[in-house]
Amino acid sequence: MLRRPLVLLASSLALVTGCHRTVRLDEGRKMAYSVKPAVVRISAYATAQFRYPAAAINNVANEIAHGREGLSAPRGLPAGDGLIPTGAGGSGSGFIVHPSGFILTSGHVVAPTRDRASLDRELRRNGAIAALVKHFPVDELRSIYRTDGLERFIGEIAAAGSVEKTAIVNTVELSNGETLPFTTRVYSPDLSARGTDVALLKVQQNNLPVLHLGDSDTVRVGDSVLSVGYPAVASSSDEVIGGWLSRDSDLEATSNPGMITAIKRNVANIPVLQSNVAIYPGNSGGPAVDRDGDVVAISTWGHSEAEQIKFLVPINVARDILNRAGVPINVDGEFNRRYRQALDDAADGKWVVARKELSAAAAFFPKSPDVLRFGNDIDRAMKNLPVWTLHPVATTATATAAAAVLMFGLFAGIRRNRIPRDLTNAKTVETIVSPDREGMLGSAQRLLGRFTILNGARAGERLGLGGSGIRIGRERTICEIVLDNPKVSRLHAEVVSIDGKVLLIDRNSSNGTYVNDQKIDKRYLNDGDIIYFGGRNAVAVAFHA
Repeated sequence: MLRRPLVLLASSLALVTGCHRTVRLDEGRKMAYSVKPAVVRISAYATAQFRYPAAAINNVANEIAHGREGLSAPRGLPAGDGLIPTGAGGSGSGFIVHPSGFILTSGHVVAPTRDRASLDRELRRNGAIAALVKHFPVDELRSIYRTDGLERFIGEIAAAGSVEKTAIVNTVELSNGETLPFTTRVYSPDLSARGTDVALLKVQQNNLPVLHLGDSDTVRVGDSVLSVGYPAVASSSDEVIGGWLSRDSDLEATSNPGMITAIKRNVANIPVLQSNVAIYPGNSGGPAVDRDGDVVAISTWGHSEAEQIKFLVPINVARDILNRAGVPINVDGEFNRRYRQALDDAADGKWVVARKELSAAAAFFPKSPDVLRFGNDIDRAMKNLPVWTLHPVATTATATAAAAVLMFGLFAGIRRNRIPRDLTNAKTVETIVSPDREGMLGSAQRLLGRFTILNGARAGERLGLGGSGIRIGRERTICEIVLDNPKVSRLHAEVVSIDGKVLLIDRNSSNGTYVNDQKIDKRYLNDGDIIYFGGRNAVAVAFHA
């Protein structure tokens, strides 16, 4: 006898709570999103003006022409000294290891600007090359280069010239586009100079994204790694592809997969990891991470003629440097805590909670491409979520009401002979509100719809909308619907009727009016809409046509 009512109860509750496959953030995207915001581009270079005498160019021309006919004469020689821009140094990658602005990179990335004498020699040499290119055909210079004779001429012009107006640049560009000057706290030269090729930098910033460091002693041959950085060949400044890449795309770090192919030691008996992961100019100093997104090595060196043989500095070498410098590892700032929680929530399919955590994290580190992309993933996922996930309070109230009605029907079926018929036909009592207080008794005949309060002490209270022009707010003297909540404005919103439709209008409230999580100025209401007066944590109301 009880079977059919119980089946109806279960079926109804299933319709309310539903059967829906939970969409989750996959592990690959989660790992990429967790790593990239903490990867940075590091610039260590100098620009200057190279001054050279015209006589030096003529001397080179005479030496080149000796014994050769038909060589072009120098073109565009100045009357006195020539002046041409020159530069030295370049850029690489790095990653943040502490939220207060400590950054690890390769030593050779920051080496160009550390030694002023070496920097001056490089500026002279590059200036001499620029001067030769300016005054002689490139094809002829290339032919001389093949005979190894060009280097001598470069040296002659460099020695005859001088460098002026040198400007040194030592900056870190964060993944959100912010550029900050850095100071070098610890430096070790590259592997060829018997160093560890690691540098510790510092920028003045807090609550930055941070990468966690793994244990490189546990790395084995065959382990997968992902190298992340800013290779020059994938930037808008590259001569080949840079013309069609936007400057904004330079903020997007490049990930290259590979594996550990050998574990070796250098001449100083320091471990070095060999890998087939792609490392190009600009990648140096970037992190190599494992499947969990923990840093196990630092990209350091690759031979242009051995594409599959690259070398990585084990992260435990850098751990020792950080320990001696007094920098604690795997410390999360406020951004990391909220951001990692958002990633964990999304991986569990808790997209609504993930959105809240990501919004809090983004306030500390806005405009990072991967933070924005993760936010877009959340928005797409939320569009496909069932209503009971987006509006748990309203769903719980609906499910409770449905269960109560069905249980009452079940109880009535069992005790049909004991319950008066009039009691089973009783209607729910509701309060009618109207702009015309004198005519409220007759307003039930022209109700625009009903509000059901979903939270707070008045949860479950129903309000019939008896006429157009109903004002909603905290001030009792001017509002027909009074919502006693500090986030609700004195006059917060108004309900009006236009052509038979119910229009909700926000009256410049301080904390806004939201319909189905979208902030509105005015909007026509549909049956089942969830309205928030003053935000998600203020007053929630369901509209029924």
